[in-house]
Amino acid sequence: MGFEYKIIAKFSQEQIAEIQDVVKTIDEFDKKYIFNNKTFWDFRSLDNKGKMPDISICFDNNGIYICRYGGGYLWKNLQELKEYIEHKNIKYTVFDYQE
Repeated sequence: MGFEYKIIAKFSQEQIAEIQDVVKTIDEFDKKYIFNNKTFWDFRSLDNKGKMPDISICFDNNGIYICRYGGGYLWKNLQELKEYIEHKNIKYTVFDYQE
């Protein structure tokens, strides 16, 4: 378990493709894989040698699911994602599963 969030927004297919290109450039990007018919993107810091990544994200019809396994601020190590969303003026809300 980790700290779970959902960025709720209506992303176009073009925006999703652009966001996926952006997240691949994040230094901590580790791998992309399919689990239960969903594509996940994992991020791992260099000092994390364990089985669990630091962050996993998954895109779906109404936004981006984010799980931070080590806790912490939603946007930590995902600043490029936040900057993309703000640059494109995409309206979004954040659902915090902990609240």
